[in-house]
Amino acid sequence: MNKKEEPQSQLIGNYEDKYHSTNLISKYLVTNFIKTLESYLGIISPLHLTRICEIGCGEGEILKLVHKVFPDAEIHAVDISQEIIEKAKVNCKGISINFSVQNAENLRCFPDAFFDLVICTEVLEHLSDPQKGMEELFRISQNFVLVSVPNEPIWRILNLMRGRYFRSLGDTPGHLNHWNIFQFPRILRNAAHFKLLSRGYPFPWQIILMTNKNVEI
Repeated sequence: MNKKEEPQSQLIGNYEDKYHSTNLISKYLVTNFIKTLESYLGIISPLHLTRICEIGCGEGEILKLVHKVFPDAEIHAVDISQEIIEKAKVNCKGISINFSVQNAENLRCFPDAFFDLVICTEVLEHLSDPQKGMEELFRISQNFVLVSVPNEPIWRILNLMRGRYFRSLGDTPGHLNHWNIFQFPRILRNAAHFKLLSRGYPFPWQIILMTNKNVEI
């Protein structure tokens, strides 16, 4: 979805439609990202997850993956934009999904420990208070939290190499937060009842799967 560059404002939807890009390099990177996400979901797929939520669902591509891996789970999806949710409904036609418009920093519609798994990909870098966003993810999850963010400075370097966002030194419009592989895990440490289960780096992202310390895998 094309928008003017507004580096300090929160963007609605994807700045670029990476899931349907015709660029061969972009297609390869996104395909690898999706495969990595699926492998992480596969780690917990033997477990019986009854309720799953994606925070910042965008146009619904990951929701289709979640349904593929957990076809019997009750799926919820949140986005800040009703317009984007309507697109996700069309994209996920035939899949039963409970959509709601909410801000990731205040998931007021959900009680504590409501979901078995909470997924949040490419959202935290857009939040004005990412720590609050992470607290909300851990609050509403009973068992697992799966998150991904761009891997900096690789993300910016890649943008510059493809000739994008020179004026902002490769920073994608709407990215308010930037983490390298050492910085990002630090914002996860406040969740005392969760522990790291797995971590990966599908270029140019980083993905972390956390689990409740009482859950046996």
